Amino acid sequence: MDALEALFASPAKAKSLKMFLMNPDAHFSAAEGSRQTKLRPAQFLAEARHLLRLKIVGTAMSRVMIASEDKRDRRQKLIAARVPVFFANKDYPLFPELRNLIVKSAPHAKGQLATKIRRLGTVKLAILAGVFIDSAESRVDLFVVGDGMKQSRMKSFIQWLEREVGKELNYVAMSSTEFKYRMDMYDRFVRDILEFPHETVINKLGV
Repeated sequence: MDALEALFASPAKAKSLKMFLMNPDAHFSAAEGSRQTKLRPAQFLAEARHLLRLKIVGTAMSRVMIASEDKRDRRQKLIAARVPVFFANKDYPLFPELRNLIVKSAPHAKGQLATKIRRLGTVKLAILAGVFIDSAESRVDLFVVGDGMKQSRMKSFIQWLEREVGKELNYVAMSSTEFKYRMDMYDRFVRDILEFPHETVINKLGV
């Protein structure tokens, strides 16, 4: 159980709060919130309404396209419907403090992340930026250089990390050969990652 789950006494509450505060400009329907938090739609709605009562989130009606089954031929079709959506209330007095708590409770702060990254393969460089250091100007949230990193293992790791952080991540993984080539070519993208503010958790390349 992480610090946020302990504070709010429930993993479901922690997941919902993380999602809203780490995506302050996004609107979530029950279906979208359920997909993001991996909670059942009814469970997500209950948590969202609880946060609404606390004025940590707001709500509105939104027009969305949903799947519906045609009773005549049982084929799925999309129809327009108005559904409630929920969003972070950025005017909530404690919004900055709660968001800062979430950033500080991210996995890397507890020493979990470096260990999990090393299991991806022969990792030679791992850099955290973006959401992990609360920087909107970062090119990526996570940058990993290594060899023998299987796509399936990377996908599972990113899915776990997104659940922990409460936000979809922008990440880049490349081989050490590609990294050297880009460095030698003074690739602007890679140079920006290294020159912009970041936190290095693994560095076997001396960069």
